[in-house]
Amino acid sequence: MELECYVMDNKERVLSSRGAAKAMNLTGGGGTALKRNLNSLWIAPYLSEELREWVYKSTRNELPQYLTKRGTPFFPMKSSVFVDICKAYVDARNDGILNKTQAETAERLYAIMTAFAKVGLDSLIDEVTGYQYDREHDELQRLLSAYISEELMPWAKRFPDEFYKQMFRLKGWTYNGNSRPQYVGKLTNQYIYEQLPDGVLEELKSKTPKNRRLHQSLTDEIGVPHLDKQLQKVIALMRASDTWEEFENLFDKATNRKD
Repeated sequence: MELECYVMDNKERVLSSRGAAKAMNLTGGGGTALKRNLNSLWIAPYLSEELREWVYKSTRNELPQYLTKRGTPFFPMKSSVFVDICKAYVDARNDGILNKTQAETAERLYAIMTAFAKVGLDSLIDEVTGYQYDREHDELQRLLSAYISEELMPWAKRFPDEFYKQMFRLKGWTYNGNSRPQYVGKLTNQYIYEQLPDGVLEELKSKTPKNRRLHQSLTDEIGVPHLDKQLQKVIALMRASDTWEEFENLFDKATNRKD
């Protein structure tokens, strides 16, 4: 089944009335057939308030008309309104009031409702229109904005000595203050920065000058508190371990990591 659906400029997901009629397998005029169908007396008791309002505006030609990118006009129907149509038909079928043709439409809409229950109609529309990729990009940008500061923050000690002391103890290295193998940076990324949301570490690396620390690009409101929380969590697991292997096992269990 194909859905004629769109994501509006205000992010609202809609079907066209023509597309809704096609999904219902109605014949005879597309949107006009849908309007005629929903004005039938038998379905009136099953209409939701939102659907009733849509039918009223459609009948009075008060629905706004939009153009697709190709210039084709259409009348929009919110995804929630189409779900209400499905429910109306299914409820009427359950009450045993439908004729054979109407019952076939109800079965069709029941199958559609079942599909919606699994993925959600908005998600389905996102997939059909390709909007999911724009949405994922926008959501990632909002997340990165929450974690990554617009300006480089002044340096402040973020990683307590205890973090490195415990790491060196478990690795069997001699701890002598600021002298650390380059491998320490890799472990720090793995157990601290990579545990921040996806995309944050990559953005930190691309934004932070090489002569500055990654944490200087984190926001005070969200980024730094999450970093501190992750540090305390890792330090606690290190303290509870006698070997690096034991720490790794505890860490994997705590984070449900399988690799």
